[in-house]
Amino acid sequence: MKKVAAFTQGCLVPSTRFRISQYEHKLRACEIELVQFDAKVSAYPPAAKWQRPWWLLQELIHRVSQLGKLKSYDVVILQREMISTLATVERFINKPIILDVDDAIFLRRNGRAARQLAQKAQHIVCGNQYLADYFRQYNAHITVIPTAVDTQRFLPSATKAETYIGWSGSSSGFHFLYAIEAALRSVLLLNPGWKLHIVADKPPTFTVLEPEQVVFEKWSPETEVQSIQKMAIGIMPLDDSAWTKGKCSYKMLLYMACGLPVVVSDVGMNAQLLKEAEIGLGTRSDNDWIQHLQQLIDDAELRNRFGIRGRQLVEEQYSLQYCTAKWLQVLDGEQFS
Repeated sequence: MKKVAAFTQGCLVPSTRFRISQYEHKLRACEIELVQFDAKVSAYPPAAKWQRPWWLLQELIHRVSQLGKLKSYDVVILQREMISTLATVERFINKPIILDVDDAIFLRRNGRAARQLAQKAQHIVCGNQYLADYFRQYNAHITVIPTAVDTQRFLPSATKAETYIGWSGSSSGFHFLYAIEAALRSVLLLNPGWKLHIVADKPPTFTVLEPEQVVFEKWSPETEVQSIQKMAIGIMPLDDSAWTKGKCSYKMLLYMACGLPVVVSDVGMNAQLLKEAEIGLGTRSDNDWIQHLQQLIDDAELRNRFGIRGRQLVEEQYSLQYCTAKWLQVLDGEQFS
């Protein structure tokens, strides 16, 4: 059995859960043992600067101790850098490396760490084509594998959805919501039976939306599927920047897997998905957000049609089964035999 060590950012980090952890059983069935080596606390520094030296020392000691356990492993997967934005102890890894990237990490600290890891790796797996195009200048061995959706978990609801316009994600992405808050308020004023449903680690602080227009639900892994199933429309606002072009549209894919039509910013991978099938509507302005949301609120048949096609697209090209086959092709490559 081939043994693969995966160095992750932390066990509850979304990229760990959806780009590493959920493959464990799938790969084991194919005679590949995948073992996670998580950060001690987090690969990301604490908000308080005075805590960072102690955090960095703890994480480095932890990572060095993990490197000492690699003797029996055949391949190492690095999920980005072991310490966010820095290349540290990765240089001491003496096993074939696959660098797994799902963000534009090259935009941090002039891209030095990203460049060093890309040149050291035998293969790079990228979450979208934009990332692959960038990293190809440092490594010819590139495979695009989207962030997989477990379509056996994320399913359309058997019951009628609430009249919710929904957003699910980390509070770190609230600024994208705040940018369209006025447009959302306009839509909700026109449709008093509808509400904005937010699923996140903490409530947002809106300045224009009224409290009664918003339903907050604290995110948990146990309820994440049911939270999305309550929604009637899924939204994913973004700005148009190099950083967002590196995003892998995962919340959009989760909405689609649950049979939701989507209204999303027409940028990056969002735009790519919109071109692949009739799954929703793309926005470029506040007026677009108002018009497109109103169009879907008014047309239940259109919502249903977009939702069905979105689910089909995820099953065909973004499912855990599809992405497992792509990972097996990488791991069975001659670089790792």
